[in-house]
Amino acid sequence: MIPLEKVEELVAAHRSLPEDPTTAAVWFRRSEPALVWLFEVIPSLPEQEEPEEPIYFNPGVAFRFPIALIAGTRRSLELTLQRDPALAREVADGQILLDESGDATALVDLARHVAAA
Repeated sequence: MIPLEKVEELVAAHRSLPEDPTTAAVWFRRSEPALVWLFEVIPSLPEQEEPEEPIYFNPGVAFRFPIALIAGTRRSLELTLQRDPALAREVADGQILLDESGDATALVDLARHVAAA
């Protein structure tokens, strides 16, 4: 199991990036033993009309677990959730780790709505 503290450190590092900082993050699929799944709002990314796909990162010096990152603007991530009910169910069960602007709460609420439909 991946320790919560390590994932919180990773999200804090993403928040403090000088370019494209994260403003909201949800850790989902938390029971996955060897891969961290994050759903992150990065407002400076370009808007996407197509669903966001995960980007995979190998373990590194600063973070020793592999990462699957689904990132985009709030609007792009809303579209992603609306088009992928299975992902919406997983995000609905996720844990909010960062919510500076209320986007994480809004996305989890939307995920719950999509999952219940």
